[in-house]
Amino acid sequence: MFSTTLQNINRYKLSRLLFSFALFIILSFLHVESVAAQTVDSVVVADSLFAADTLAPAPDSVMADSLLTGKKDAKKPFLEAEVRYASEDSLIFKVGEKKVFLFDKANVDYQDISLKADRIEYDFSWKTVSAAGAIDSSGKLAGKPEFTQGSDKFTFDTIKYNFDSRKGKIKNIITQQGEGFVHSTYTKRFSDGEIHMRKGMYTTCDAEHPHFYIALTKAISIPKNKTISGPAYLVFEDIPLPILGLPFGFFPNSSTRASGLILPDFRDEQRRGFGLVNGGWYMALGEYVDLTILGSIFSRGTWMASTKSSYYKRYKFSGTFNADFAMNRINDDPDAQESKDFKVQWSHSQDGKANPTRKFSANVNFSTASYEQKQSTSVNNLLSNQKNSSISYSKNWPGRPFNFAANLNGTQSTKTRQVNLTLPSMTFNMNRVYPFRGKNTDGKYTWLENIQVSYSSQMQNKINTTDSMLFTNDTWKKMQNGFSHSIPISLAGIKLLKIINITPSVSYNGVLFPYYIRKTARADTSVFKTNELKIDTIRKITYAHAVSTSLSISASPKIYGMFISKRADSYIEAVRHVMTPSISASYTPNMSGLMPNYYRKVLYPSTITRYSSYTEYSIYEKQLYSTPSLNKESASVRFGLNNNLEMKVRSKSDTTGEGKKIVLLDNLNFSSGYSPLAESFKWSRVSMTGSTSLFKNRLNLQFNSSFDPYALDSLNKRVDKFQINEKGRLFRTTDASISAGFRLQSGAGDKKKGSGEAKPVEDLPDGMVPGYDETFDDASGAYRSDYVDFDIPWSLNVDYSWSYSKPTNKASYTHTIRLSGDISITPKWKIGANTGYDLVAKEFSITNISINRDLHCWEMRISVVPFGDYRSYSFTINAKSSILRDLKYDKKESWYDNL
Repeated sequence: MFSTTLQNINRYKLSRLLFSFALFIILSFLHVESVAAQTVDSVVVADSLFAADTLAPAPDSVMADSLLTGKKDAKKPFLEAEVRYASEDSLIFKVGEKKVFLFDKANVDYQDISLKADRIEYDFSWKTVSAAGAIDSSGKLAGKPEFTQGSDKFTFDTIKYNFDSRKGKIKNIITQQGEGFVHSTYTKRFSDGEIHMRKGMYTTCDAEHPHFYIALTKAISIPKNKTISGPAYLVFEDIPLPILGLPFGFFPNSSTRASGLILPDFRDEQRRGFGLVNGGWYMALGEYVDLTILGSIFSRGTWMASTKSSYYKRYKFSGTFNADFAMNRINDDPDAQESKDFKVQWSHSQDGKANPTRKFSANVNFSTASYEQKQSTSVNNLLSNQKNSSISYSKNWPGRPFNFAANLNGTQSTKTRQVNLTLPSMTFNMNRVYPFRGKNTDGKYTWLENIQVSYSSQMQNKINTTDSMLFTNDTWKKMQNGFSHSIPISLAGIKLLKIINITPSVSYNGVLFPYYIRKTARADTSVFKTNELKIDTIRKITYAHAVSTSLSISASPKIYGMFISKRADSYIEAVRHVMTPSISASYTPNMSGLMPNYYRKVLYPSTITRYSSYTEYSIYEKQLYSTPSLNKESASVRFGLNNNLEMKVRSKSDTTGEGKKIVLLDNLNFSSGYSPLAESFKWSRVSMTGSTSLFKNRLNLQFNSSFDPYALDSLNKRVDKFQINEKGRLFRTTDASISAGFRLQSGAGDKKKGSGEAKPVEDLPDGMVPGYDETFDDASGAYRSDYVDFDIPWSLNVDYSWSYSKPTNKASYTHTIRLSGDISITPKWKIGANTGYDLVAKEFSITNISINRDLHCWEMRISVVPFGDYRSYSFTINAKSSILRDLKYDKKESWYDNL
């Protein structure tokens, strides 16, 4: 802890402070020697001439004449920039004593160096410069010297520096180093560059009198080399804690990252025993990459190992990579069954400025199904049943219609253990072009110029298996792959009555298949008569193609309905209803006589009767891509109706008379379809979707439903009979759902949100949701909330969900409600809670109660899960700064012991 702290104290900056301060003071008063021949004892310059916002013209002009101009052989000017100095009270030259004084809010600026103090004095005889503050009427020191060079800023009580000996003394200096602050009562700089400190302290508290610090009795810093300190100890609220101290310290002075040891935390659990967790080694692998290796071990046999690496190159790319492995053993029985878990995460993003034509990104999240249950530190991960991974590369050619993309995608269900991988999927496409259009046109095109052509191609390799079978030879032998491409040509721009679009098109489609099949009937002459089909697979790459033509007609007019109130004092001015009906029809003729036939018929003896029947099959069935030719004509008609409802009201606070628009219904959509040439089930299901936001987006409502016009038979099988004929009802509801989210917070929170100061969801730490989040403490399993916004006095979130599914005569329901909220009982105290209830199972979901206290430079958290499988508690008090992340006290009970 102490080592980590002092590595951030760069003593070299203090050396640079003294040298830079002396340099610019000399430069500021070089012109004083030009008036040394005068016989007056002192020259007092009135404050009207050297006011704080006035540049002194006379001394600058003298300096420019005597030092910066003259003979041809004049040396290069010593000053590389203009020196600006001023004071509110006076500037005094004492030529006899060879001293210069600036009084009251004096400041001197040279390039990136600035000095501000109540008093600045330069003695030419002893070649010393001094700066100090002044005692005000209340007896306090005011106008402390403040030295700034670039991003470095220092404050102190007094400073005195000798240019000949290159030695200096500084009293009560305060400087900021990263997230920390260094205080030193007495500081000396020697001619060899060494800096000696006495009665120093290091803290991350920004108060003038820190609430806590690491007291340094004495220390010596050798710039760009090392720092050696004497005894050091912690001090809390001016109470020294010598028991938490070190006899000495030896620390390197380096502005770069350094490798080092990471001390483990201690754990005590009932099932896994005593343990040391997250101990290891941090390695800084150059300027752009680092690596952390961590390990954990428990007394009853469980052990874990993990590697974490992050990399970053400015304007190029950034990313992180994590790999975890765990060997689980829950007791000390040698015959106890062991289980292994692993997890791999990789995130990579490319800077938008790196390359405008090429982009590479990755987001990989893969683990064993039991990892989240046994090792997870995030409740969001624990409750999620699906993981998604993707790696993508894309390339485009500016000024040309071509683009290329390659993707590796994967989905994993931790509930069913099913894994679906695409390794990889590659596409090469040409965007729509008009080959018959010239470069110079007036916007009016003929039918020939409206012909458009595009091209698309895709190659895929897919694996569908379980996580336990993923790395077996049999799984990779069953990989599905293929290549498909198409060239669609269409004629656009044909309109009738300004609302009807007619689009004739022709398309060439081709598919490359890795194999094809042949089916033959094999009759069973035994007494059992179990006839079957024999399927032979011929592993040979073949190419299938087809040309299809179609004609599509579509129309989507808008119909407006308006209600206008005739009462002048009515709150409602008008209500508008916008309906957008849509209809589209398409027809594809039978091209079987002109295209190759990829369908075969097999004579299949019946197992019930003595008669046989022919069964048609495609030689490419059950492959990644479908057979390009259907050998039959098809037609379809699609219907749709979109609705939008808005209301205009008179605002009581608006005097312009413009009114205010309120959206009552964002959308209410209905859709269905009809296939006139289908042999059965010609009508599609009717789908309904809708959503709206009310009360200034505080209430968000979504709903949807599906209706089936066909009935079920006695075996709950869908039959080609209408529901109205069988049951007397027009439709049969197959599924429906309603979800609502209600957000409410205090007026202060609304103002903060409106000003753009609220923290967006994407900026929150990983695994967190808006409001109070259920996040496990690292390696302990106790819930806590990392992000607490004390500026919002209170907030309340309510999420409601209801769903209904009845594809047959058996229905299933889900019905849940979730509540979360917090309240600040004082500006520094906040209490929050997060819970949920399953109305079908009649049980509570994970419930968390949190108490947070802002202690300025420290924070305290209490988190409790009072019941359930994840029952646990956690008490933590720690320093806020990440530099002192190990300066904390933890007391917690893990949820692992409940499983």
